[in-house]
Amino acid sequence: MGIFHKKEKKDDSSLYLKILFDTYKDKVYRIAYYILKNEQDAKDVVQDTFITVYDRIHQLKNFDKIESWICVIASNTAKGKYNKKKKETLIDDDNKIIPFIKNNEDMNIPEELLMEKEFRSYLWEQINFLKNQYRETLILYYYGGLSYEEISEVTNTSLGTVKSRLYRAKENLKERILCNKKYDLNEVIS
Repeated sequence: MGIFHKKEKKDDSSLYLKILFDTYKDKVYRIAYYILKNEQDAKDVVQDTFITVYDRIHQLKNFDKIESWICVIASNTAKGKYNKKKKETLIDDDNKIIPFIKNNEDMNIPEELLMEKEFRSYLWEQINFLKNQYRETLILYYYGGLSYEEISEVTNTSLGTVKSRLYRAKENLKERILCNKKYDLNEVIS
């Protein structure tokens, strides 16, 4: 833990944190973006994540696990922001709820790209219906790029539990998509 020892120069720890930021910022952004589906919110989560890393780096006992530790901080920060935004409601002067209307920025996108974007949005919507334990495992594995072992350590569960949760998450997701019949999985996969 030499670089963060109190007697070390502040410049050394700043350099180390810059290296951490440069190394993991893209992965943190991907995790945040897949949870929040909003570029600005994802950028905010990147910033908040590295502020937390800076504040808590001295608590990390095993620096070999720093990548998974940062990913968990990012995931938790993004989930917290998602839950907070979910509770926010826009109300007009007459105390009526104002529906959120998104600008139609997809007008000039080719049909194939638009369909892919719609499917990704639909897929994320279906992921959000999964139980928290399945959703977290799925996100850490596919979007965070963590191994089974890293997820096991991060979530404090056994390796078998991680594999089981990932399998069940995929099965539940497949079942939801097939039951909904909005998309044909054979067309999407090919």
